[in-house]
Amino acid sequence: MEMNSNNTAARNQRRKNTGIEETLTLRDILDTFLDNWIWFVISIIISLALARLYLATKSNVYQRQAVMLVKDDSGTNGGRRSNISTDALMQLNGVLAGASVKNEVYILHSFQLAQEVAKNLQLDVMYSIRSGLRNVSLYDNRPFTVNFITEFTVPASFKFTVDSKNGGTISEVKYGIPMAESDYSAKVEWGNTVKTPFGDFIASPNEERLEDFVGLTVSVQRISLEDAAIILFNKVTSSEIDKESTLVRITCTDTNIQRADDILNGLLDAYKRSIIEDKNQIAKSTSEFIEDRIGLIHSELSEVEGKMAEFKQSSGLVDIKASSEAFIAQSNTARQRTIQAETQYSMIEYLVDYLTQNVTAGNLIPTMGGISDTGIASQIASYNQLMLQRNRLAENTSENSPTIVDYDKNLEQMRVAILASLKGYSASLKLQVEKAKKEEAGLMGSLQAVPQKEKKVIDIARQQTIKETLYTYLLNKREETALQLAITEANIRVVEHPFGSRSPIAPRTKVIAFIALIIGIIVPFLFFQIRKLFDSTVHGRKDIEKFTTIPILGEVPHSRSDLHDSQIVVEEQKDEILSEAFRLIRFNMQFLNKDARVIMLTSTMPGEGKTFISGNIAATLGLTGKKVVLMDADIRKRTRSRLSAIETNQGLTSYLSGNNDDILSLIVPKSKKCNLDILPAGVVAPNPTELLMSKRLEQCIEELKKYYDYVIIDNVPAQMVADAGIVNRVADLTIYVLRETKVDRRYLPELERLHQENKFTHLCIVINDSRGKRKGYGYGYGYGYGYGYGYGYGYGSEEKKKSFWSKLFHRRKHKKHKR
Repeated sequence: MEMNSNNTAARNQRRKNTGIEETLTLRDILDTFLDNWIWFVISIIISLALARLYLATKSNVYQRQAVMLVKDDSGTNGGRRSNISTDALMQLNGVLAGASVKNEVYILHSFQLAQEVAKNLQLDVMYSIRSGLRNVSLYDNRPFTVNFITEFTVPASFKFTVDSKNGGTISEVKYGIPMAESDYSAKVEWGNTVKTPFGDFIASPNEERLEDFVGLTVSVQRISLEDAAIILFNKVTSSEIDKESTLVRITCTDTNIQRADDILNGLLDAYKRSIIEDKNQIAKSTSEFIEDRIGLIHSELSEVEGKMAEFKQSSGLVDIKASSEAFIAQSNTARQRTIQAETQYSMIEYLVDYLTQNVTAGNLIPTMGGISDTGIASQIASYNQLMLQRNRLAENTSENSPTIVDYDKNLEQMRVAILASLKGYSASLKLQVEKAKKEEAGLMGSLQAVPQKEKKVIDIARQQTIKETLYTYLLNKREETALQLAITEANIRVVEHPFGSRSPIAPRTKVIAFIALIIGIIVPFLFFQIRKLFDSTVHGRKDIEKFTTIPILGEVPHSRSDLHDSQIVVEEQKDEILSEAFRLIRFNMQFLNKDARVIMLTSTMPGEGKTFISGNIAATLGLTGKKVVLMDADIRKRTRSRLSAIETNQGLTSYLSGNNDDILSLIVPKSKKCNLDILPAGVVAPNPTELLMSKRLEQCIEELKKYYDYVIIDNVPAQMVADAGIVNRVADLTIYVLRETKVDRRYLPELERLHQENKFTHLCIVINDSRGKRKGYGYGYGYGYGYGYGYGYGYGSEEKKKSFWSKLFHRRKHKKHKR
């Protein structure tokens, strides 16, 4: 029951261990860097070199900007407007007609302006020269200018070699869609027309720069004006500086500072011209309308005057009698009063209707001239002033803010008061109209006595007066329009002309170098992590403790020393680090099973260093003064015996087969210093399994225990043949040798199962060829040995020499043993 309980607890502990997820710790990252530092250095150097090569191919990009202020024609900030207001309703309501600053921002960044600037600056022809790995754009410092005199048909490019001050040669011509090479070439003289398949042009020298380019080749490329405008469009951005002002920032990025400045200046000039053209277009249209109306009114006025002359001549009416004049004057006065009263009444009624229907907050009350009641006029002026303040505040806050709500309440109260005043004033005006009409009706009744001819004269005279007044008005407007056409000033002001740092904004050398440094670190790190992810072999104590509950007896560090499997390092003191590791294993054996005298060593597969470790454990025990015999139980291949150069055919198989009953006669002395003897395997037996299963094995062990304190059994790998499991019945302690990077981690659960089922007596593990670094024990792992099997079923005695590069990759290649 106690054994079952222990097994259950062990299984639960194993499940708990195997359920632990492996996480990447800071120490793991640091170890990755330290173990592979040379690869990180190489990767960083390559990354920085590639970054430097990338920077060498990129041209410097500069940023320039300009700032302008958008104004209205009255001098205040606003959008573009015309001096001539054609929107009577907006004037009546006191609202300025114009676009917002956002419209101007869009116009500044419009394709139309970009195309105009590209045409003015001849950006459809580009010049560059090769400098190192990059193409340097030539603009203000180009040695010549190519002026195409034919319309664009296809894109083209060619090389222009400046031969002398008299001209040059064009070659490497490409043109068409897509670009195709041509064998066309020609000599070019400055100022002469050059006929080419892609268009005729004239090359003009730049005398100031020409001499510096003699013998050099300049690349010339012609593109369509639309493509040049697209390139310019992508270089320029425009935006409002803030929401509270009408300042607009225009930014241009280019590889040439002067070209960027010229683009900004060109945009500002083109924008100014567009504003002036808009204003002149409106003024021109207004002027044409006025001229047409003046001609029409002049014709109508002449017709009325003709009618008057004709009527007077036909009727013989030359003068009006004095009595008639006075009477008519009274009639006219009454008529004027009626008209004035009706006009004021209509205006007041309009305002009453307007206030009744337009109850929405934010609307102004039209200011109507001619209201004789100064109190009402004052109320309306105060209301409009308060409404403007409210609307300005509403632009920067929500409609539900307390301030806006208070304004709305005050405005509502004022609107009610104004409406009441208007209604009262309207009632009084209505009485005045009725009174004036009655008075006029009385006078008109008296006019019945006036001859009909006189009434006709008055009617014609009234039409004449109206036409004359309208004619005079149109003449005045024609003068105003003429003045507008003479104005050439735009409603903008350049606050900041193109400016900016002469340090490039791209490529960002420090940022690219930093990114290259990070890539140089990440790439090898990812490589080693991915390689580790796909590596399923055992790596040290951590993997074993994760998947098993088998106690770990110790770790034998890796060494670069040229050691053999049969070499006893603890005797020769050849490697103090290895000697200390075997002393630690001997010390831990006392805790695991202090009464153990028969110790068997096995492994999973050949090449894990079982023979080397068994010999040195035996020697380590012998150095304490104990007598130790090392038994070669590999009666199939005689590994220990062959490596120890034992020539005799007598050994374990002789005793197990019954050919020799004197076990001591089969012992071969190995080392007196270490009190170590060897029991060789003997001849290769045809039936090794039957020999090991016989009772003679127990008798052999008992005989050896009479003369020796420890019997160390060097056995075969447990997963290759069944011999290890058969021999284990006589062992007091089983040491399972696991070599790092040799055994697949997926085998560890199977080894745990063998441990839980007690297939091996007091099973413990020794980790061989450990590459971890210990701290706190006075030594560090970093040196070791190589060994292995090279015969039988694929395991033997060859260890290949590591190359420098394989060491960097931590490949487990071994040197050849000198046996």
